[in-house]
Amino acid sequence: MENQTDIVALAEAKKIDITSLINSLKTNGKEWNDIRISTQNDIRVLARNGIDIIPFKEENHYSIYKIKKNSRVDCLLVVVHLLSKKSKSNEAQYNRANHIARELNKYEQEIFKSMEKRTIIVGDFNMQPYEAGICSGYGFNATMSANHAAKITREVDGEIVYFYYNPMWSLMGANKLVQGTYYNSSDKDDHAIYWYSFDSVLLRPCYIEKFSWNYFEIVEKTKKYNFVPNTTIDKERFSDHLPIKFEILGG
Repeated sequence: MENQTDIVALAEAKKIDITSLINSLKTNGKEWNDIRISTQNDIRVLARNGIDIIPFKEENHYSIYKIKKNSRVDCLLVVVHLLSKKSKSNEAQYNRANHIARELNKYEQEIFKSMEKRTIIVGDFNMQPYEAGICSGYGFNATMSANHAAKITREVDGEIVYFYYNPMWSLMGANKLVQGTYYNSSDKDDHAIYWYSFDSVLLRPCYIEKFSWNYFEIVEKTKKYNFVPNTTIDKERFSDHLPIKFEILGG
């Protein structure tokens, strides 16, 4: 496989033929595993054989996996598929994001205790990086600033909240065709945005220096398929969201 992927995270996966997908991922004799929590959930994670990843927790809009190294939990991988703007208001989206962020904090405390938080959240947030659910101190508290995220925490109304770093900002407004993972030419509020970064990866600060900027991108095409054949996403043949890829060096 051309991107040399180790883990594939999917949302809205109920209609995907997972067996065929796993077969297509097999290259150079490497086997892949379906890390299944529930067949009813629309989130699925596939991992290359040899990666010690096990299911931990699943709720309606997210699934949590433990990635282990040397028999200890090295990372919490959280895959999300949050509420769509088509069905919920911005306020409802924010409320759910607030709830999920606080739940994840509890699991981090349970697993990492006094050690540094080693969590990566990836998936379809259905929110832009600047919306309250993502960047608010009561949401995921994810910032575009690596310098601020490196401070680990900030204080909001007397409460200490932990930072996530959101690298998706670097792809927004870039001088190229694709500037987000979702395209919409008829914003209901008449905003001239067009490309939306609804899909993101949020990193705890310990991963900032290990993040590979050379590998990170929104995937527009592969050797066999072009997801953006003209100026918009081919939603009929593929998904209405473009995938993103990222790498943690030494991770």
